[in-house]
Amino acid sequence: MIREPAVAGRFYEADADLLKGQIDGCFRHKLGATASPAPVQSRLAGFIAPHAGYMFSGPVASHAFERLSRENPLPQTIILLGPKHTYYGAEFSVSAASSWKTPLGTLEVDVALRDRMLSAVKTLKADNDAHAMEHSIEVQLPFIQYFTANRPRILPIALHYSTFQVIEKLASDIAAVLLAEKEQHIMLIASSDFSHDTPREEAYRLDREVVDRILALDTEGFYRLIVEEDRSVCGLMPITALLIILAQIGQNINASLLKYATSMDIMRHDRGVGYASIIFEEKA
Repeated sequence: MIREPAVAGRFYEADADLLKGQIDGCFRHKLGATASPAPVQSRLAGFIAPHAGYMFSGPVASHAFERLSRENPLPQTIILLGPKHTYYGAEFSVSAASSWKTPLGTLEVDVALRDRMLSAVKTLKADNDAHAMEHSIEVQLPFIQYFTANRPRILPIALHYSTFQVIEKLASDIAAVLLAEKEQHIMLIASSDFSHDTPREEAYRLDREVVDRILALDTEGFYRLIVEEDRSVCGLMPITALLIILAQIGQNINASLLKYATSMDIMRHDRGVGYASIIFEEKA
């Protein structure tokens, strides 16, 4: 089964040529990566990227994906961790599709890795319903296609809200599978927007507190801050899982904020959404 695009024409252009131009425009935007491309310091283990409409979050997202484009060698598989914005399907769902389609073509699902995940991670279910109308993973794919000539395989995983103990067990089980795959170059992306419906100055202040915990690799501190203060970071589960997985499979992980901005920096309005590109590099 091919997973057809659900938000093409809404979150990003549905025509291939227009979409390429849109992504190029994100890259060349005054807030985009062309102004300050990230230096390659060591192996890219993963990153956090936003998932709003490209008009708003695309320039910030371009920083992480432009850094991916200069990874050598490029990852063979990218695991995409996205939040569930709907209640459809399994709580913790790996895509059961064989590939995902966008206007730029298809990306093959790493079926062999999926099978090993399903065998080892008992709370993870193969399910398409959770992914059918969900945008958080889909919007990452055209950026992957645009910035990687040798297109990697993907493994999309949608995560519902849960307790820290539950997500810690899930992420630890995923990490155990990846530790057995060390000969493969597998990278992770956590899909998340940050503050929602927030005035600009307050968004910068609130999101800086969140970003600081991520940069410190303080997984429990990050989780508690979001939950206890009811912060509107929709990628709470993906980011928490990413931090746990990297702590268990990586060595000398260094986190760097490449870019933070808000929708209010793109278009003037009173309240908006915060976006961040944060990369995690594994020093040799």
